[in-house]
Amino acid sequence: MTDSEPSFDRFFDSMESLADTLSESLQSQVTIEDSNHHVIGYSSHQFESDPARISTIIGKRVPNTVIIGLRKKGVMHQLENTAHPIRIPAVMEVGLGPRLAMCIRHHQEILGYIWVVDRGNLAEGHAERVVEKAAGIAGRYLLKQRGWKIRQEKAHEDFFWKLLTSHYETEPRIRQEAEGFSILLPESYYIGVLESDKTIDERFIQRFRQLAETDANQRLLFLTAEHNRLILLFSFVFPVEEPELLSSFVHKLIQELGQSESCVLTAGCSPGYREYLSAAAAYREALTILEVKKLLPYHARHLLLYEEIGFWAYIPAIMEQKRSRTRKSRLLYPLKAHDREHKSDFLKTIAVYLTLNGNLKEAAAFLHIHTNTLMYRLNRIAEITGRSLKETDYRTSVYLDILTEETAQLNGWFQEGK
Repeated sequence: MTDSEPSFDRFFDSMESLADTLSESLQSQVTIEDSNHHVIGYSSHQFESDPARISTIIGKRVPNTVIIGLRKKGVMHQLENTAHPIRIPAVMEVGLGPRLAMCIRHHQEILGYIWVVDRGNLAEGHAERVVEKAAGIAGRYLLKQRGWKIRQEKAHEDFFWKLLTSHYETEPRIRQEAEGFSILLPESYYIGVLESDKTIDERFIQRFRQLAETDANQRLLFLTAEHNRLILLFSFVFPVEEPELLSSFVHKLIQELGQSESCVLTAGCSPGYREYLSAAAAYREALTILEVKKLLPYHARHLLLYEEIGFWAYIPAIMEQKRSRTRKSRLLYPLKAHDREHKSDFLKTIAVYLTLNGNLKEAAAFLHIHTNTLMYRLNRIAEITGRSLKETDYRTSVYLDILTEETAQLNGWFQEGK
C-alpha cells in the first residue's frame, strides 16, 4: 500500500463513489452510514469480509444486535465522543472484526459513521488522515441531504396533522394530496399514541424509529411529537388479523423503548381503518385509551387497544356528566353512611371485590383478611343495602358509581395495595 493520499477536491456524486475512493486508497472495505445506521455507501471492491459487514450490506442497515453489542462494550460511546478516527478491536460476539472508525458530525450533532475494515494493513497516521478527510465530505453531503429530508418530513408532518384534525372533507382529496407528496398510503392503517413521563426529544424519536424498524412486517408511515406524546400512523406489510398480534407488537415496542430511554410509557391504539377520512376518529380513540389509563391507572393498566375497550370508553363521559350534578349516587349512600358511623370498610370491600372480578381468595388477600371475614362483610353489605351483588344491574351500577364518583379514593386503595 502507498502512503499517497487520494484527492478529495473533486465532486462526489454519491457516497458510493466516496467509499470506493477511500477503499482504493486504503485497500480495505469501507462502509458509510447515516445517524440511524442505514448504509448510504459501501465500497464495491472484493475483499474478505466479516459477518457484521455482510449482514449490514444485505439489510442496508447495521443489525440491531450489532449496535446493541457495540454499545454494551462501550465502543459506540467512545466513537461518538471522539473527534478523530479511532482503532476498534474485534468484537467477535457480534461478528465484527477490527475497524478504523470515525463519527461524522456537525458541531455536536452526529450525522453518521465511517467504518474501515482493518486487516492489519492500515498505516498509522496515514489511514486516520484519509478517513478524516472523507468524513468532512460525507458530513457536507449528509447536511445537504438532511436539509432536503427536513423539508420533506415537514410536508409529511403537516399532511399528517391535517388528517388528525379533520382538515379534509373527502377521501379523494386526501389521496390526491398524498400523491402530490409521493406518499403511498397503505390499504389499512392504525393510529397509535405513546405518552412518556419525560419530554420527547429528537434522540427519543430516533431511538423509536430504530426499534420500530426491527419488525420487518411493520411500516411506519407518519410520526410526530407533541410535548410528551408520540403520535404515529402505521400499517403492516402482511395484515394482522388477531388483536393479540397487534397488542404484542405495541407492548414489545413500549417495553424496549422504556428500558432504552429510562422512562415510563403508556400507549393507546385505534382499530384498523381503511378510509383516511377516519384518521381523526382513530386518533381520538387512541387518546381515549390514554385518558382512561390516567383516570384509573390500576383498573385500566392492561388497556391498550380501542377495539377491546368495552365500557371503559364511556367512563370519561360519565364522569363529565356527574361533575355537572350535585347529587351523589343513592346506591353508595348506605355503605358510605355505615362506614362513617361504624368506622367500617364496606365501600372499600365492595370496590376491591368487584375490581378483582368477584374472586374471594384474591380480594381477601388484597384486603389482608380471611375469606370467611370477606364473606361476612359481603352478607352484611347485602343486608344494609337490601340488594344482592348477584343482581347484574345492581352489581354493574354500583361498580360504575364507584369508578366515577370515588375515583381518587379508589386509586389510593389500589396504590396502597401494590
